[in-house]
Amino acid sequence: MTGSPAAVGGYFIIQFLPSLLLTPVIGTFIDRWSRKRILLLTNLMRAMTVGILLIHLSIETIYLAAVLLGICDEIYAATANAIGPELAGPQDIPRFNSLLSAADSINLIVGPAIAGLCVSLGGIGTSIGVDAAVFALAALLVLPMPYKPQRKASAKAGFLEEMKEGLRIVAGEPVVKRMLLIWALLLAGVGSTGSLVVAFVSRTMGLPADRYGWVMAFQGAGIIAGSVWIMSRKRAPDPSRLIPFGMAAIGAGLLAVSAADRMAAILGAYLLIGLGAAAAPNGIRSTLQKELAPAVLGRVFTSVRFVVNSVRTLSIAAASFLAGITGMRIIFAAAALCVLLGGAAAYAGRKRRTAGLHVERRKP
Repeated sequence: MTGSPAAVGGYFIIQFLPSLLLTPVIGTFIDRWSRKRILLLTNLMRAMTVGILLIHLSIETIYLAAVLLGICDEIYAATANAIGPELAGPQDIPRFNSLLSAADSINLIVGPAIAGLCVSLGGIGTSIGVDAAVFALAALLVLPMPYKPQRKASAKAGFLEEMKEGLRIVAGEPVVKRMLLIWALLLAGVGSTGSLVVAFVSRTMGLPADRYGWVMAFQGAGIIAGSVWIMSRKRAPDPSRLIPFGMAAIGAGLLAVSAADRMAAILGAYLLIGLGAAAAPNGIRSTLQKELAPAVLGRVFTSVRFVVNSVRTLSIAAASFLAGITGMRIIFAAAALCVLLGGAAAYAGRKRRTAGLHVERRKP
């Protein structure tokens, strides 16, 4: 509304604050209550929050909506990850995560186009109204979900005790620490370059800035293609294989971007990055979902998401500052090395685990 960079920056900072302040509380809440009911109510809250903007659109109501939507987004994302094993079963978890990834990518590709069409046909009010209606529809679609909340043993404990237990799991469980390191390296690389793509295309390549839309479309197509491949497999891929494959694809794609001199090369690189993005985060989430008890997943995912999102935010700030000093090609190359380092760590961890299983099998 104002075009002010400070106002835009303030919007994103305010969206991030709920994650900072409410992480332990949100996770414990997800693990104690019906996750289906949480998904239903968060979508209804989203619809009502967007509806506020229909009544009165101003900087103040936009900031208020940012706070409420930030809380809803954090609750919804962690709940969707936590409910996966209860809906899909251990063998189908990677397919479940691929379905979520494909849906998100379709939304990112189609959503802006629909929003632009609504604005052009009926103005900003029409766009906001459609957005609120879509959230309400999403809430209705949760109702037929075949989910029965299970009585959790931890529910007998107090709320504060469960919060402390969740923090102990995140800080002490080896699989959580390993996935946290890999995910942080992934988002450090992706975050540091994601905000620079427009500038890279327009300034470094000397191309129109609107080509950025094509870049994101190719990345989304890669995510959809990779997700469809995972879902179509008769046997779900091993998550420990998905992680190093995805990290290698993303790292190779970022390296290709750092050396690209044509738009076609950038589009091909982002198609490869999309394929990797369909695999690596899926493998990380699936590993946590398969190796941890469902009763603690809400606390684990909210804590892990807070850490990796903090790393991504810091990497965006650092890359934006350093790009003017080193040049954007160096930033993309450094980001690639960061992601490849995470892939190497995932591969080494898989090798150690496989070797350990072989030793166990040889024991009499």
